[in-house]
Formats: sequence, structure tokens, C-alpha cells
Amino acid sequence: MVQYWLTSSGWILSIVTATGNGFVIFLVAKNRRLHSPANWFVLSLAVADFGVGIAVFPSSYFCDGSMACNLRIYIAFFWFFLHSSVTNLCSLTWDRYIAIVHPYKYNNSMTNRRPVMVILMAWLISFAISLSLLVGMYATESKTVLKILRVTGVSAFDIICCGLLLYAVARILVVARAQSHQQSAIELQIQSNHDHSSMEAVTPRGRRKKRNTVRFIVTLVLFFLGCYVVVNYLVLCITFSCHASVNASQILILLLVLNSSVNPLVYACLKKDIKKEIKRLICR
Repeated sequence: MVQYWLTSSGWILSIVTATGNGFVIFLVAKNRRLHSPANWFVLSLAVADFGVGIAVFPSSYFCDGSMACNLRIYIAFFWFFLHSSVTNLCSLTWDRYIAIVHPYKYNNSMTNRRPVMVILMAWLISFAISLSLLVGMYATESKTVLKILRVTGVSAFDIICCGLLLYAVARILVVARAQSHQQSAIELQIQSNHDHSSMEAVTPRGRRKKRNTVRFIVTLVLFFLGCYVVVNYLVLCITFSCHASVNASQILILLLVLNSSVNPLVYACLKKDIKKEIKRLICR
């Protein structure tokens, strides 16, 4: 019964993930109003998550019941898309981190080529890790070496990324709070001087935009951390044969797909420009 529930949930989440991220890809690619540096990072993350929805769960289901499946290639393929999702989330977080913590530096350094270079690097890192796992699986049959490859190529990589993302989110929250207090102090000073026209110029858009950006990136990262803490615990348990559930592999895959399925909902609800385009599309 549990196995059936996990399999059914996996298929449903895979369909939701592929559909949601496919819609985001279409929306960003089609609308020139969404062609901004920040949205290129969103687009790249959506492509990675679309790959997770299409490849990860359906492929695992196919490999479980097929003699034609090459398990080594499947494992490398599996982790390529998952690591691509992680590295692209790191790229998006890096972009928002620089925009909030170092806004002047961001405005001066964010050229048209910079997002392309960072996104390309994110995909190349995930490709290199998956390729090293594939070469290692073909080069040796030693279980000890394969365990080391899994720990270094999967868990260590994810733990480092989780640490960097946690630091970035904490720093964003601290800086955003300090900037909000500073903005409030300026508004109070202007109000005390009875300069209402200046106050109107200071208050509205910039502050709301920054607050939306902070909510957007913090929600993405915190949900990712929640899923990947459990995922890496299960990976280490499976690797070192500790007391893991018989359904641990299915739960692991379910959590990975769940993380990718939630991202389009976060874009639609918390990213203001994408939310606006969705409303415009529905009204049309």
C-alpha cells in the first residue's frame, strides 16, 4: 500500500513539475517584458526543474522494470538534472544576493553577458560531477570507491551548496532588515520636516520591490533546504546501510521532485513581474 502511494504520488508530482516549469519556460521566453537578468536565472532553473519532472521519476520507474536500462548511465543522468537544479538555484540566489547586499556593484557589473556566463558555469559544474560519477562507476567495481564517489559527488556537494545558500539567505535577511530600518528613519525625518512631496518620492516602489524579492528568494531557498536535509540523510543512510526504510529510495526521489514542483508556484505567487504576466494572460 505504501509502495503504491509513493509511486502514484511520484507520477503526480512529476506531471505537476513538468507542467508548471514548462509553463514558466514558455512565459519567460515568450514575453519580452520578462527578459531581464534575474529572469534568465529563473528560466535556467525552470529548465533544470523541467528535466527533473520529465526524467527523474519516469526514468526510475522504467529502470525498475526494464532489462534494457543501463543503471550506470541512468544514475549519472539522474544526478545531472538534480545537481543542475541545485547549481541553478545557487546562481539565482547569488544574483539576488548581489542585487540586495551590494546594489551599486550589481548595477555596474551586471552586463548582458554576465548571466549567460554564470548559468553556463552552473550547468557545466553539474555535468562535470555527473561525468565523474559515470567514469568512476565504469572504472571500478569496488564498493568502497563507489561509496566515496557517492559521498563526495552527491552528499558533500549538496552540503556545501546548502551551507552557502543558508549563509546567503541569512545575510539577505540581515541586510534587508537594516535597509528597511534606514528607510523608515529617512521617512520619519522627511515627515518631521513636513516635506510631503519628498516623502512620496522616497516611500513606494523601491521598498515594496525589495521586500518582494526577499520573500521570493527566501521561500525558494528555505523549501529547498527543508527537502535536501532529509534527502542527504537518506543518501548517507543508503550508502552506509544504516537503519533506512525499505521505501527510502522512493521517498528520496519523491522529495527531490517535490522541491522542483514547488518552485513554479513560488514564481507565480511571489515574483511580481511573473505574477503580473500570469494575471494578464488569464484576463486576456
